[in-house]
Amino acid sequence: MAKVSVCIPAYNNRESVQRLLDSIKKQKYTDYEVIITDDSKGEDIRLLAEREGNISYYKNKTRLGATANWNEAVRRCRGEYIKIMHHDDWFTQEDSLGKLAALLEEHPQAAMAFCGTRQVEGETFYDRHIRPEDAERIEEDYRNLFLGNTIGAPSAVICRRDAGFYDEKLTWLVDMDFYMGLLKENPSFCYTEEPLVSIGVSKNQLTEQCIHDREINIREYGYIYKKYGLFEKEACKRALLEKLMENEASLLQAKELGFTGGEYKTARIRKLISKVKWKMGIRG
Repeated sequence: MAKVSVCIPAYNNRESVQRLLDSIKKQKYTDYEVIITDDSKGEDIRLLAEREGNISYYKNKTRLGATANWNEAVRRCRGEYIKIMHHDDWFTQEDSLGKLAALLEEHPQAAMAFCGTRQVEGETFYDRHIRPEDAERIEEDYRNLFLGNTIGAPSAVICRRDAGFYDEKLTWLVDMDFYMGLLKENPSFCYTEEPLVSIGVSKNQLTEQCIHDREINIREYGYIYKKYGLFEKEACKRALLEKLMENEASLLQAKELGFTGGEYKTARIRKLISKVKWKMGIRG
């Protein structure tokens, strides 16, 4: 049984899957298995997996959708550690997987480990990682992740097998919810600032489609807010109200999330004043 299960929930994009598999083959750490669950209609990914060999490939009988396909990959794996890798992403270095596995080995109390990432779009890239002060905020209270997902994309994370599954009611904030659920049960985590994983960025990704979808933002931020009882934390309440204003939520939607008409109207006025100031070039 392999120590690490590298789970690839694939959907089309044969070239990106090939890039990911190439980066896996270069890893110095070899105690791993590769699981591909394929949500594509065609046979490109299957043919690629057969050609590569040493891959456990599973074709979904019907398309599951993004989050359910993540879970299908996790169900199929057997390793002690689970390493989700989206097909747009890849390991930056030859020792990336080994360093990620070592984080959990060296911190047996940690629920999860994560790394910095290299955000790559075409020929340009930049590196990002969590700031120490943000890590401290999460250590103090896992609910602070609702103020902003400072951990990063699922491909930057490795967790233990008992971490559970992703919430299939979500499409956009799946990773934030997963991290919050893990840290609610066990607030211990570890990380490295090294960009061990490269994140492929393109306008065709699900992230880019969801980030500007007002209804998805209202629904999913509201869902997580209620799921974790975040109305008890003032900072989370303010953050949600700001999200509602950004996405032009209706008074009814705000009331369904526990806000009063007065709170809604005050926030709307502040938002309008902010827009006017911005157009007039007034900052602050």
